[in-house]
Amino acid sequence: MIDNQVNLKQQKLAIEKSAFSDSKADMSDVSFEIGKSSYTAKLFGFIVLFAIFFGVRTIARRYVGNPNMTFSIGDIIFWCCIGMIAILVIVTFIREKNKPTISVLGKKLFYNGNCWTSDDISFVRCTKWFERVEVYSNGKKVLTFPWELDNSELFIAWVNKCGITFEDHRMKAF
Repeated sequence: MIDNQVNLKQQKLAIEKSAFSDSKADMSDVSFEIGKSSYTAKLFGFIVLFAIFFGVRTIARRYVGNPNMTFSIGDIIFWCCIGMIAILVIVTFIREKNKPTISVLGKKLFYNGNCWTSDDISFVRCTKWFERVEVYSNGKKVLTFPWELDNSELFIAWVNKCGITFEDHRMKAF
């Protein structure tokens, strides 16, 4: 799974460098949406399923035939933590599904009813630890999204093609 993530990141970085090299100068032929698929919630979902599977298996082995069915404090804490993580995963999935779409058309960026031209955008920053893309207009952060979203690499290529300042603080550990 780690190798797959590294390969995905390398593919996205390659697209960042090569995208829009053949586009028109006014960028009128550029149009894309930044997707809503994020692997963070999926990863936590798999962790919860893994923990539930082994937790149920452990409890079944330990308590089958036990008429009292008493649980230790460790078991109670474990299941509370798993329940909290499961609730957070569900909330994250719902939030991602209901988020407005980020779209680019030519030299314009659209999000949540707002529109910014490439001239309105002061700079774009990609943060170090969570690799979030932050868009600033007149020194104020107007938009932020994770770099892991579909087509986020096209957005960074668009930023570079439009001549917008891009501060890249991503970790280069892959």
